[in-house]
Amino acid sequence: MKKLTTSVLVVVLSSTFALASAQKRDTVKTTEIGEVIMTGAMNRKMKLDAQTSTAAVISKEKLTQAGAPNAIAALASKVPGLTINKTSSSVDGTYDIKIRGSRTLTGSTAPLIVIDGVISSMTIFQSLPSDAIESVTTLLGLQGAALYGSQGVNGAIIITTKKGSGSRKPRVSFNSNVEFDNVLFTPKRQQKYGQGWYGDRIHVENGSWGPAFTDPAYAGHNVAIGVPFYDVNGDGIISVNPDGDVPAADAAASVFAPFAARSKDNAKEFFNTGLNLNNTLSITGGSEGAYAGLTINRQDREFIVAEDKLKKTSVTLNGGFKMDKFTLDGSVTYINSSVNTTDPALYRNLLQSSPEIPITEFRNSPNPFAWTLFYQNPYWTIRNIRNTTKTDILNGTISLGYKFNDHISITNNGTAQITSTDILNYNNGYVPSTATPRIVSAPSPITSTFLQSNAVNRYYYNDLMANFNYDFTKDINFKLTLGYNVQRTELKTTSVGGNGIKIPGIYQYWNLTNLTNPYRLNNRRFIDNRYAYFANLDLSYKDYLYVNGTARYENSSKLLHSDKSQPSDSGYFYYSGGVSFMPLKAFNIESNTISRFVIKGSHTRVGNDPVNVFAIEDTVVLGTGYPFGTGPLSFTNNQTPTDTNIRPEKVTSNDISLGLGFLKNRITLDASVYLQTTKDLITNQTTSSASGLRFTPVNIGDIRNKGMEVSLGLVPIKGTDFSWDLNLAWSINRTKVIELANGQDEVNLTTGGIAGIFAVKGEEFPMLKGTAYMRDEQGRIIINPDNGNPYISNKYVNFGRVTPNYTLALNTNFKYKNFGFYAVLDYRNGGKLYSGAMSGLAFSGNLEQSAEYDRTQGGYVIPNSVYMNSAGQYVENTSIKSGGNDYTGLPDYYGKVYGGIAENFVISGTAFRVRELGVSYALGADMARSIGLSGLSFSVYARNPFYKFAKDNKGYSDPEGSFGTGNIVGLTNNNQYPSTRTVGFTTTINF
Repeated sequence: MKKLTTSVLVVVLSSTFALASAQKRDTVKTTEIGEVIMTGAMNRKMKLDAQTSTAAVISKEKLTQAGAPNAIAALASKVPGLTINKTSSSVDGTYDIKIRGSRTLTGSTAPLIVIDGVISSMTIFQSLPSDAIESVTTLLGLQGAALYGSQGVNGAIIITTKKGSGSRKPRVSFNSNVEFDNVLFTPKRQQKYGQGWYGDRIHVENGSWGPAFTDPAYAGHNVAIGVPFYDVNGDGIISVNPDGDVPAADAAASVFAPFAARSKDNAKEFFNTGLNLNNTLSITGGSEGAYAGLTINRQDREFIVAEDKLKKTSVTLNGGFKMDKFTLDGSVTYINSSVNTTDPALYRNLLQSSPEIPITEFRNSPNPFAWTLFYQNPYWTIRNIRNTTKTDILNGTISLGYKFNDHISITNNGTAQITSTDILNYNNGYVPSTATPRIVSAPSPITSTFLQSNAVNRYYYNDLMANFNYDFTKDINFKLTLGYNVQRTELKTTSVGGNGIKIPGIYQYWNLTNLTNPYRLNNRRFIDNRYAYFANLDLSYKDYLYVNGTARYENSSKLLHSDKSQPSDSGYFYYSGGVSFMPLKAFNIESNTISRFVIKGSHTRVGNDPVNVFAIEDTVVLGTGYPFGTGPLSFTNNQTPTDTNIRPEKVTSNDISLGLGFLKNRITLDASVYLQTTKDLITNQTTSSASGLRFTPVNIGDIRNKGMEVSLGLVPIKGTDFSWDLNLAWSINRTKVIELANGQDEVNLTTGGIAGIFAVKGEEFPMLKGTAYMRDEQGRIIINPDNGNPYISNKYVNFGRVTPNYTLALNTNFKYKNFGFYAVLDYRNGGKLYSGAMSGLAFSGNLEQSAEYDRTQGGYVIPNSVYMNSAGQYVENTSIKSGGNDYTGLPDYYGKVYGGIAENFVISGTAFRVRELGVSYALGADMARSIGLSGLSFSVYARNPFYKFAKDNKGYSDPEGSFGTGNIVGLTNNNQYPSTRTVGFTTTINF
């Protein structure tokens, strides 16, 4: 990794020295950064350098270059300080996004999503095709998002969609993507021992604790594996002897395979090649005073898991006109998606298979159990466990404006968003035949289950703004916006489910009558209201000094108690101020070397209200456990009541940034540093068990978040036929817990398990802690001399932050005549991960380390281990084995002792990857016109074509994967599908 990083830096530095000579022959005009127009908060448009807070703009070309499945994935590694992790790798993968780390422990860390000037949602953003977006602006500094109040506490992502053109002639564009997905990696597993347990070959076991593949009793032979498909001879009994022999009458129904490791990874063989078809049609047109546009997108995706599919259609119609003093802009978007998936736990079952199992040969087995009786046949899972989600989203926005005169105007921006979700999940279950197979143990029944859920979410948003624009003098401009904002969220959910399906396959009608035991009933409604008064002030002096100030007074129904006798205050005030200064323009400095110089500074105070609707209300819950579970149903007081005096968390941010440009901005350097502190942190304060309460969320706690971002841009070559540009971005972020609730030194943000994510007073956050080996003062592992088992720490041990030490990202583009080449590379250094997949491999005997010695001779002497002798001294261990002195003790040792020590499964999060790589070709304008087109281009690209993880991560976990969101990162499990490599082709036709 060090050599790789050094090489990248050498290329960057050597390129800068080539610029001086290139500058002499370069006659192509370069665009100043100050001329770039961006969209800021509340749909304010301004020059990038005039924005007083740090921001980054990604153009449509960067978003679409590698055919990313959605706009969120397309942003990865393109904005310093923006972190995108994948929380689900299924056919409709979900993401966790953070801007500059965390400012809360228990609340959301996701940034605000603003689409065309109004607040939207992450769901809408992910559903938008990249082709429908004009640009994405990431407001890294909090001052840029402060105008949105508490909803902008995590920063904001401002999306501008494509609008109709001002050309009278309609423009038609058709973009077609065809992609193929394959598994990028699976965990490295041992290849020396076969199916069985305690050293014996048992053909229906789920582990690899069987004989060695070199064992003369089995080597070179075909052996029966797993449960036979069916009863061939019709005697009602599937006959399999404990040693795996199958009587001739039933032999044709069994799977046989050589007792040897397969040449290919059998878990990887299970997965298909995924197919993704993504087509977008755009039609735009208009005149000087009016425009209209239509975008239609269709995506069909077949996942690497058979039968898992995504179908999504989106239609966006936008338009606007200007008539005298009136302006009108509006859009309507309809998104329909259908997702059909199975249980991702099947991946865990695949990883449990021993190396000789021919998994794909069980594809046609009707049995729920295949090569083992203890985990389901993944092919049976695909057919019998289905989760279907159908979603309809209707989103409409409108912007009305009236200009009284050159100085005063009024604007109203509004949106209405209705999301309807229909979920149907079922498991057909399995009941063994009365003719129980003669195998090692009888197959277990599988309980059938069913769940039907319907939800409707309505979101309404409106800004009414009065805008004032005056030139106090010819050099001083004054802009003021006064506004009123109102928002309302309504959610209604109705669900019913249960177990014991009487007739499999009957799910759509009279479902309750088809359940033996209906339960899981839910009928939930809530309404969340908020309103706010806000003001935004922009002052500019000439074209080199810009001052911005914002203020917002906000009210939230979350903090308003319905019982007026209870103390509550739902209103809170936020403010921000920022300045941008350009010394070169201020002092009339003209230089052939320095072409840009901007200094920015801002101070922001904003809040966060991470409490649930009804959190401070006096609610009751249905009692569980004794005596409630044995008698009549009853209600009890809420065991986790929120303090009725709860206050919003208060986040204060200070941000300083510097922007430099050299040689007509052929070299650019942007650097930002920030310090953010959160007061009144909401944490869970534990209470005495005698009170009947588990914990109470209260305002006691502080955290501090600081970091830095540096971006270096270079244009080594810029000519008529050949150009090359690149950008290298480096970022670092640290969050530290300053104070926690009374009497607490740490808070566990997870529940259960041998490892978890903690907030520890005085330590960096989020912190990975877990069980570990007990060690002496020299760091040596202490074992029990009686059985060789290591002693396990009686307290969780701190393993370090789960976030990286720093990240690097390199974006580069080459263009030669009509050809283009681009690449996106990134590198994350450090950070810790807990791998659940690695833990599962230890239990099943597939962990590579468990086969590095001769299992027939028992366990192994733990390196650097000691034991205490009779004199109370620690003595070096040279002979006492952990895991026993023969094969029979190993499965229990690895499953119960080794597997109970989280330290064994903590790995480095260091990773390098080539994220995007592609080549494009565009037909020349004259050639395109000769065939009746205005443009035609082709591209071939790959996403994730190459990766390199830390040495101790042998494919166990993708450092960008996590099963949690927010601050629950750094924990992975084996229910997450492996990452994929994508190769795609794009054709774009313009008329």
